[in-house]
Amino acid sequence: MHFDALTLACMAAELNQTLCPGRIQQVLLVDENSLGFEVYAQGARHQLLLALQPGAARIHTVSYKLRRGAGETPLLLLLRKYVREARLVAIAQPDPTERVLRLNFEHVETGATTLVVELIGRQPNALLLNPAGRILECLHHLPAMGEGRALLPGRPYALPPAPVKLSPLDDGSADYYGQLAHIVAQPGPLWKALVGGIAGLSPTAAREIAWRAAGDSNADQGANVLAVAQALQELWAPVASGTWQPGLIEEAGAWIGFAAYPIHFRGHFIPQPTLSVALERFFASNADAQTVDPYAAQRAQVLAQIARANAQVIRRLNALAGDEPAPGAAAALRTQASWLLALAGQVTPGERVLTVDTGDAMLSIELDATLAPVEQAQRMFKRAARLERAAQIIPQRRALLLADQALLAQLALDAQRAVNQPELAAVIEELQRAGFVRSPVRRERVAAGSKNGPLRYRTLRGVEIIVGRNARQNEQVTFQLARADDVWLHVRGAPGAHVIVRTPGAAPDERDILTAAQLAAYHSSLRGERRVDVIVTARRWVSRAPGGRTGQVSVAQERVVSVSAEEPADVKLEDK
Repeated sequence: MHFDALTLACMAAELNQTLCPGRIQQVLLVDENSLGFEVYAQGARHQLLLALQPGAARIHTVSYKLRRGAGETPLLLLLRKYVREARLVAIAQPDPTERVLRLNFEHVETGATTLVVELIGRQPNALLLNPAGRILECLHHLPAMGEGRALLPGRPYALPPAPVKLSPLDDGSADYYGQLAHIVAQPGPLWKALVGGIAGLSPTAAREIAWRAAGDSNADQGANVLAVAQALQELWAPVASGTWQPGLIEEAGAWIGFAAYPIHFRGHFIPQPTLSVALERFFASNADAQTVDPYAAQRAQVLAQIARANAQVIRRLNALAGDEPAPGAAAALRTQASWLLALAGQVTPGERVLTVDTGDAMLSIELDATLAPVEQAQRMFKRAARLERAAQIIPQRRALLLADQALLAQLALDAQRAVNQPELAAVIEELQRAGFVRSPVRRERVAAGSKNGPLRYRTLRGVEIIVGRNARQNEQVTFQLARADDVWLHVRGAPGAHVIVRTPGAAPDERDILTAAQLAAYHSSLRGERRVDVIVTARRWVSRAPGGRTGQVSVAQERVVSVSAEEPADVKLEDK
């Protein structure tokens, strides 16, 4: 399930009712991706959690006391200055179709500030703003990529760019229902067309609308436009009325999801007293999304080792760039040496430049007054030889260093997503195997079918999809588990999982390939992005990259599909 824009709207209404006005009594860093606040409101203490982990971002109150789990950061220090002992006066969602929340504070001594919480993108974030709207500090510094926003201290804050999509409610435009009809008529499942065309819809909300409008969450194109509009209106009505119905979805005795509105398309919807209660119960029972990271200290150590190794690789790359000769430098120097040797007898003592007419151009050779012309020419020949060797060796060394850098990026993702000690130990082992860590570690041998092996999913049509959890498992998935005809997928241009779709005797349905592509995007560093390019090919066209590190491959033939980096709802996880 998804903490989508509607879920955030419900949470904003709930927090306004329970926490505003309130006094902030404590601020702490629960872990590197989570902030905690103790708020005294309405005669009681409330624990407010801002969990900003990629793929599990959320904000809600919890029933237990939050504890400090990480060291001090610049944002934490400023929150203590500007927010601790301040009044929380309002909580607002600027756009009900976007996952952005604003918490407004007033402090007797330091004045007004705003904490913006962005539950979007590959890295959810929290940003403290001054009254002029400039960023004082943020949990994660994100420099601008291309023409994107820069989230850095001192910069003016701007809301994320709104996607060009149709409003979920009739906005009064003359062609609103014509645009809605065009979206509904798109080929493929109705819910995917709604996600792609309607603002603020997650796959969960879109499937619920498809169920309400057509009686089937997987209904194809052709649903009644008025029925879709009515379902959209029903789902969005609580934004104005405040009559939310939060609950949990139960299936086979387990909580499989949550929502701020009744869910009909899957499981059994069980109402909860508040959305915060629903979220706390769901995440407490979900091993893949712990409220507090129990491995924060070990994870931080592993990430620090990776950062040190990456810094060393960067220094070596910079050194190579300084040593690399300009194209043609060796040949030009050798030409000068040849002419100087040939005309050595014509050089007069004290001459500083020897000018030679080569027939094609005039050549100027700078002379060293301390050396005889023959001796200088010999030295120039030796230097030209060194330049020639450098021109041959440096590109090879750069390729190896770039492979190291790609492996470290993959291992950083593996460490961030590791859910237990063996998975973190596997990252350390790979660091040692690659020569980045000297201290020996005990090897954790993991069988393919164990709970720490690759993830195995099953689609609604019964097709098996296998996903590597880390670099070592990527190697295993591609070169041990996959067959030549299996479909192989990987997100383009970023660290992530190797994914294969089993093809026992028949080509998989394109819907299964898109589901696998969504899994590849979700299990990558681009998790949470709206659109991600994923490479699709047959396993036979994938080979180990020459001189590459663990899990690094070359692809001979490929096509690319573009999907959202959200966890697909039409698969079932079989092995954990």
